[in-house]
Amino acid sequence: MDKYLSYRSLLNYKKKKKTKKNSIAIVTGGVGRIGSIFTGQLLLNGGKVICLSRNIDNYVNYKKTLPNNLKKNLFWYEVDFNSPDKVIEILKNIKKKFKKVDVLVNNICDGKRGKFLEYNVSSLNKEFWGTFGSTMLLTEKVLPMMRKNKYGKIINVGSIWGIQAPKFKTYLNLDNGPSPIISSSKGAITQYTKHLASREADNNITINLLIPGFFPRKGKVENKKYIKSINSNIPLKRIGKLEDLVNAIEFLLSNGNSYFTGQSIIVDGGYTIW
Repeated sequence: MDKYLSYRSLLNYKKKKKTKKNSIAIVTGGVGRIGSIFTGQLLLNGGKVICLSRNIDNYVNYKKTLPNNLKKNLFWYEVDFNSPDKVIEILKNIKKKFKKVDVLVNNICDGKRGKFLEYNVSSLNKEFWGTFGSTMLLTEKVLPMMRKNKYGKIINVGSIWGIQAPKFKTYLNLDNGPSPIISSSKGAITQYTKHLASREADNNITINLLIPGFFPRKGKVENKKYIKSINSNIPLKRIGKLEDLVNAIEFLLSNGNSYFTGQSIIVDGGYTIW
């Protein structure tokens, strides 16, 4: 075994491990705030990206920002993630057109907000399918295609609320903290990531988890007290910028992480260390 990695060996490794081009990727919520970073990186890597979402306006607006040579590599399917039958139907269409899937990014969370939500069977079922159920269903239907090719990357987008309890006082009187299903579903995704990594290792399929911290959506009027409340709980004293996720996402999608599976990358400014 080598005592160290020589400079020449490093160069040879970098040449061999260039990100796989001509890959086919599915990104749920692929033109949203975090999903758009995955989509952009995959297109930059020379792959084709299939976005699954409900809002065609967001897709059209995002596609307008792309250079002409990349527009042909971006595709969109309308999917209601609360409807498992619709998810299966769309995936059948994707299989017919693209034949394979190399990368799957699970990036949806159709959950409610509030500290004391009242649930019934219908609302409980809807929120479950919009957060965890459809993610698991889609993943299990895509995996046979990856197993056939003995290659695949699955990146799940989790949440800090999947690994620890929320501090509800952070939200002041806004009542916009995560629901019990958001927290529980993101916790399930965290464990599902580890389960799949163990189960699919023999098929050369890696499964990892990205856990973003606070990346609040900016409204028409920024609530300065709310932002100050968040910042006071973050060691780096600021909320996240989307650019803070780029390097982590680039690594997760690269071929250079072939020995990295079942793991979580937390990008939260240090929030979860306290």
